[in-house]
Parts: sequence; structure tokens; C-alpha cells
Amino acid sequence: MVEQLAANAAEERWCDLEEAVDATPAVDPWCSGPDWVLPVASAFAPEAEPLVLEADGAGFALLARHPVQSNGDIIAGLEPLWGFAAPIIGTDLPQVSQELASWLQSQQGWDRLVLPGLPDDGDLVRTLANHLQENGQLGIAVGITRQIIDLSDGVDAWLQRRRPAFRRNLRNADRRGIEAGLSIVQLDPSASTSSDLFDRLLTIEQQSWKGQASDGIASQEMGAFYQKLIQRLSKRGRLRISVAQLDGVDVGYILGGVRNGRYRGLQLSYVQSAQHLSVSHLLQLSEIKQLCKNGVATYDMGMDMEYKRRWSDQEETSVVLVLDRT
Repeated sequence: MVEQLAANAAEERWCDLEEAVDATPAVDPWCSGPDWVLPVASAFAPEAEPLVLEADGAGFALLARHPVQSNGDIIAGLEPLWGFAAPIIGTDLPQVSQELASWLQSQQGWDRLVLPGLPDDGDLVRTLANHLQENGQLGIAVGITRQIIDLSDGVDAWLQRRRPAFRRNLRNADRRGIEAGLSIVQLDPSASTSSDLFDRLLTIEQQSWKGQASDGIASQEMGAFYQKLIQRLSKRGRLRISVAQLDGVDVGYILGGVRNGRYRGLQLSYVQSAQHLSVSHLLQLSEIKQLCKNGVATYDMGMDMEYKRRWSDQEETSVVLVLDRT
């Protein structure tokens, strides 16, 4: 039988949730875990009611109930924004699906269920559909595509897989950076408070095109999200930050986190006055070299964007299962 846990259970049981994520095939292993899900939920959907369900040791459903004024509530994944996270995780997904379906039948006042972040191989989607179909009408939507860099065979092999023009542009950018006196410094998160780290990045961001558009970490909700994320990753020893400097002044940063040999890029920015030095490219290249030295095999660049395809080796995609209650 499924058990609905207390609202703070996802934080208290974070180790169990990470084990369940690691046991779930083909989902986003970084964003499906509490390091990502909990800061996103807190920053972007504070009004939602967390629904943390445990299915007799078989796994979890990490959901939230979102109030809707005109119709019944929407029950969706606990991560409310991008849909990277798979909300169904565990060692026995058919059991979790079956018990979720039974639990949903017992709940009143909801009209739609949205389950994002599901593997597009069809196995988990079919399992969920088989159990949920009696609750209403099912549909499938296109989910998130992420760009992935394979670092398992080192930086030189990765570079050889890039196009000649890409490699040439990197060499030219490296030369210009050296001539200008640009340096890249990897920060020690343990040497500063998470608040000081965020403020340092925000100072850079405010001088970037993102900051000038009140985007990125300079925006209110994104700022709250990244403050929580930096604090959490720093506490777990998973935070990675490097800054680019000119004459001792910060002109760019790259922010990410590492878990289980997988690096997740989180944010990258540079001041407008240093745009001619290709700071973002040099930060990316420096990070890749450091990750290879540290034995990190995978760099998840996050949501698909055209420029990321030049850096990446493969795509990982997901789908969204939608159930309209009848």
C-alpha cells in the first residue's frame, strides 16, 4: 500500500530518494534527485502542496498538488517548472505505478495528472499507462531534450570528435585570452559561505546581458532557486564554481554540480565588456579539462540549445504523460 509521507519527508529521506533515482533506468539521474527537485519546488511553487508517496519499499512518487481556481487541482511532478525530473522512481516501477493509480482513485478534487521527465523508450510510460488508464484519458507530450558531453575517454578524444572549425575557434580564443591576461580560477566552496558565493556570481551576472534583462540569477525567482541550490550543493560537497578574471577582476563564471561521476552544468555568464574574449568558451573548456582530471565521465549541459550541440556528443530525451480525469 502506498503511504503519503509528511511534507518534509523529501528532505529528511534525501539519501533514500537518491538511491531510488539511481535504481530507475533511463531517467535524468541528476535532476530527478533532491538536489534539484527541492530547490526548484521551493522557489517556483511555494503554494503547492507536496505529495511524497512511498510504495512499500518499491519506490517513490514525488508529486505536488497545484490549486486551480476554475477547475479541479492539478497533480504534477514535485519539480514544477522545466520537467527534467522523473517523479516516479524506484526498484519496482510497476508496483509504484499500480499503487499510485489506486491512491489517485481515492483522492478528491483533482482533474489532471502531469508526469514529466519519463524516458522516451516507452517502458515506464507503458507501465504507468496500463495502471492509470482506468482513471481517465491519457495523452503523451514531447518533453525535455538535454545535450550530453561524453568525457569517459578524456579531453583529447572529446576534442577530436569536434569539427575542425570548432577546434580552431577554441585555439584562437585561448590565444586571445592569454594575450589579454585572462585567467580562470576554480573556487573552493568550503572557503566561503554560500551567500558570499551567490553574491559574487550575482555581481558578474548583473553586468551580463542576462542581468541587464533581469534574467538568469538576477531575476527574483531564479535568484531564490540558485541561492538554495548553491547552499545545498556546497553542504553536500558537490558544488563546482570557476571564475574568469582580468587584472584580478571577475568577468565570468561557470557553475555546476557533481554527483556519481556526472556533472550538471547549471549556469554560465560573463560581463558584456569581456564578450570579445569568448569568456564562455574558455570557461567551458577549462571546466571540461578539470572534470577529466577528476575522473568525471559525463557532462550534462542541460536543456537543448543550438550552441550546446557543437559541444555535445549525444542527446537524452524525455516525454510527459498527461491524464485527464473522467
